[in-house]
Amino acid sequence: MVWIGNEAGETINVSITSIHTPGGATGFFPVEPGYASYSTSHWQRNATGAETAVIRLGQKIVTVPDVLGNDFLLIFSDTYLKIPTEVQAFFGA
Repeated sequence: MVWIGNEAGETINVSITSIHTPGGATGFFPVEPGYASYSTSHWQRNATGAETAVIRLGQKIVTVPDVLGNDFLLIFSDTYLKIPTEVQAFFGA
């Protein structure tokens, strides 16, 4: 699953799209700042296909390419960090 961490200070709207993962909700969903929860901050996805995350923060739109199913995205007001699955596994070991 793709996890979104919102440190932008305001609610962001997120959409995760993929041609590899049919079905599922494709609209934009609000992710509140500093409040990560299973129901609002993750997208259940296959880890096999690359996806695109689209983040809306006010009038700004950021597209994050090549997101894999277990990546973690941390969103700030002027930048984002993508923590790949293999780095998470390294820190969790």
